[in-house]
Parts: sequence; structure tokens; C-alpha cells
Amino acid sequence: MTRTNERRTVGIDAIAVHVPRLYMDLCGEWARVRAPELGEATVEGLVGKVRKGVGVEQMAIPDAHEDSATLAAMAAVKVIEQAGIDPRDVGSIAVGTETTVDQSKSIAAYVLGMLERRFGVDLREAGAPQFQFACIGATYALEAAVNSFRAGEATKPYALVIATDISKYPLRTSGEYTQGAGAVAMLVSESPRLVALDPRVLATITRDERDFFRPNGLSTAVVDGKYSIDVYLDCIGEASRLFTKRAREALGVTGARIDEIVDDFLFHIPFPRMAEYAALRVLGEAWRADPARRQELAVSCPTVLDDLAVPGNRRAFEKQLAQDGAFVRLFEQRIAPSLSLSRRIGNIYSGSMYLGLASLLETAKDREALKGRRVGFFSYGSGASARVFSGVFVDPASYRPHVSSLLAPAHEGGVRIPLAIEQYERLHRGPDAGDAPVSLAQPSPSTVTPRGEFALVRVGTDSGPAKTDVGYRYYDWVAG
Repeated sequence: MTRTNERRTVGIDAIAVHVPRLYMDLCGEWARVRAPELGEATVEGLVGKVRKGVGVEQMAIPDAHEDSATLAAMAAVKVIEQAGIDPRDVGSIAVGTETTVDQSKSIAAYVLGMLERRFGVDLREAGAPQFQFACIGATYALEAAVNSFRAGEATKPYALVIATDISKYPLRTSGEYTQGAGAVAMLVSESPRLVALDPRVLATITRDERDFFRPNGLSTAVVDGKYSIDVYLDCIGEASRLFTKRAREALGVTGARIDEIVDDFLFHIPFPRMAEYAALRVLGEAWRADPARRQELAVSCPTVLDDLAVPGNRRAFEKQLAQDGAFVRLFEQRIAPSLSLSRRIGNIYSGSMYLGLASLLETAKDREALKGRRVGFFSYGSGASARVFSGVFVDPASYRPHVSSLLAPAHEGGVRIPLAIEQYERLHRGPDAGDAPVSLAQPSPSTVTPRGEFALVRVGTDSGPAKTDVGYRYYDWVAG
């Protein structure tokens, strides 16, 4: 699709990813220990459920000195250095997260301080808000940054948008193997090098739902699993229909289906298999609405001709569609490349869709071939909100591959370190806070000594006339 000329072309100039060095292999010791605990008949059965049913093999685990703020700051340093910009040219730092480190102070303010110390600069003129709406928070942060440029209100050449989260569920539950941790940082600018976002082509659906939430005081979320999946699919399906309508008008492609408008699809990825469910919903509805495509599907998917409002029919249709040759080819060519990194990192909540963008770029055999292709962003956050928007790759060769090297294990010359299950469970439990809230506890000893990274060094304990900092988090750069 040809991008229309706009007075202000705004988008993503650069993107960088940071994940913890520690990881849990879900196909080894973890599976051997968990199989009997989870009632699985065999270890192989649990491995199959995790690898094929969910789509993951490993999950990144933060060390005791790491949290959402340190992950965000590390991703920010990487994108600034890789883009080769002066950090003083960043006019705002916005963080999207659902695992904040403070109930009042923005993670972005902590990140600002870490960047000042790391680069030796003064960033006091930068705004530093935090956006919260489950996994869609970073998308709202991105929209705010983009609109500041489109409105002519940006005071510096760049805005920094960071998605950072640590996904954590109770041990020995079905949610345990959908955990993960990481951060994605993006530089937003006019005349972006990477992706120019389409103006006036945005669809939002928001509903008041109870599918996933984390009440104050809880360290793990409350999830209604099947219901949460249903809400995701309903919202992303409705937002996709609205996006298609607006894209036809704004891009001048009357009658085009969503797969004719969008070349590459990026879905929110709580786990890779969920992207397949979302693709089945979005493409299934688009293809059913196209008379010619509907007739073609009638052979491989007989239920396409049935009323999907009848209980069981939609599930039957989407199950049939998953085996359809055209769907399988489209998925492998235009969706699967975005899932590669998530299989080895896990769920990073607000950053998962943007990790998909990095994955698409990281795994492309010829990044230059992506130039001019339109990428669709299908963002979702529980509670619930879905946003669908799009952009065109400008110079995808400007992307600097770096994530695959992060995931190389130490014994192969990389930096990644596998955890024994006892180490993993200790980190999952967190610091021993005694009778005090966990947020006030000092960090536990690190599994691996921090080096070349930001670290949470201590939590404040003073309360008196000279200084009060009880619970305040102190971060520092640890040279490596």
C-alpha cells in the first residue's frame, strides 16, 4: 500500500529490547518437577502442552536486583545508543506498565534519573508520565507521543516510549508457564527511520470487564482464563472491523479486506498460541464477510455457512479454519515471524506486541524487503481495551539486530543463564519482608552479580525530621 503524503509524518524511529539474563527452561527440570504436581500423566505431556498448546519453551526471570524500572532503563539506554542520538534531544519519557514499582511515582521518573546518571546529562525539562491499562498501556503512551508531534507541541526531536513489565502468576498453576519479563523502548520522531504510522487510521474498543485484574496488595493477577480469552477475541475482532472501515476510507482502498490492507500482522502476545486464536478471529470474520472468499472456504470450513451465533458454531468454524491451506500459508508468512522471540522470553504484558515488531525485524532474512510494507498493530489490554492501527516500514534496514544475541546461553558465548528450579522458586517468592509489606523489604541477594546494568541497590528505611524515605527505591549503574 502506498503511504499518503501528510504534513507531519510521525512514527517509530528506533526500537530496542532488554530482557533479564536469567531464564527458566520449561522443557527440562521444570517440566519433570511440575508434571506430577500439575496432575499430568507424563513429563512429555506437560512439555507438549507448554510447547505446542501455549507456544513457549523458555521464560525470562528477573534477578533480585531487577524490577520493571531497571528493565525500562536498560531498554532506554540501548535504544538511545543504537540510534546514536543525544539523550538531551528526548523531550518526554512515557512508560506503559501494569507492574509498577510505586503506587504514586511514575517509573518514567525513575528512568529519567537513571539516564541522567548513566549519560551525565540533565533531563529535567522532559515530561515523564506513566500509562496504565493492563497490556495496552504502552499503546496509549505511544499514541500520546505521536500526537504531540502531529499537533506541533513536541519541544525536542524525540520522545521515548517504554513498555516494561514482569509477568508473574502463582506457582503450580496453569498461568505459571505464561510468565516472562522484559522491556521494549521506542524512539518516536518526525520523519522516522523505521515505521511511519498511518494518521486517521485507528480503531478503539473499550469495555468494563473483569477478565484480568490485580487488586492493590496482590503480587499476582486474578485471571478468569477462558473468559479472558473470549473478551480478548471479542474486542480485537470488533476493533479490527472498525479499523477496516476507517482504513478503506483513509487509504482509498474501497472494499479491501484487512489482509489486503495489512501486509504483516502484530498481535498482542500473552502467549504465542493466542496470536493464532486472534488471527483466526480477525481473518475468519473478514473472510466470511467477503462473498468470494466465503464460497472458497465452504469446502475446507463447512461451518462458514452456518450462523456463528449458535453455540459451538464459531469454535467449530475457527477450528476448521486453522487447517485451511490459505490461512496456514498467511499465518506462516505474515504472522509467525513476530512470535519467535516470545517463545523464548514469555509474556511481557505491555511490551509483548512491540516485542513482536522486534521479532519480525530480528528474524527477517532480508529486512530491506520489508520496506513499503504496511504493518498492522493489534493491541489489547484486559479490563478491557483493544486498539488497531497501522504503519508503513520506511527503512527497516536501519534496525540493529541485538535480541537474538541476548538469548544466547553463556556456554555458547552469550550472556543468558539457566535457573535451577530451586533458584527460580526463591526469586518467585521474593524478599522475606517479615511482617512488613514486600514493597518495603530490602532486595534479596542476587542470583548473579549485576554487571553492566542498572540495579535496585536498596529500599529506604529512614523516617525522621532529617529525612523520610521509607519504601523509596534507590537505583544505580553497576559497571561491568
